[in-house]
Amino acid sequence: MEKYRIEREFIKKPVPKYALEISGYYYKRFPIKSLTQEEAKEEMNIIERYLNNFVYIVRNSKNTLGVTHKIERTDNRITVYTVYNKPVITFWIEEEKEDE
Repeated sequence: MEKYRIEREFIKKPVPKYALEISGYYYKRFPIKSLTQEEAKEEMNIIERYLNNFVYIVRNSKNTLGVTHKIERTDNRITVYTVYNKPVITFWIEEEKEDE
């Protein structure tokens, strides 16, 4: 049976504070390993909901990531873009390779 894992990568350098906070929420879990395809998709749904509702502070104002940034979802990838359409952080489902 095929196993999958969820990975993440920071694209924008330097990494914005809110991206580090998002990653900090999941830091013990990444990479999320040995999931079935259905479990991996459910985990991506959880990550997408978390990103849409994530609240961060900039200059004494609270902003919701799902409102201020574009969150793009495909079948196996979620990417967060800035207002200027630059990618910040990406989460994706990757197939685990078996060591033989």
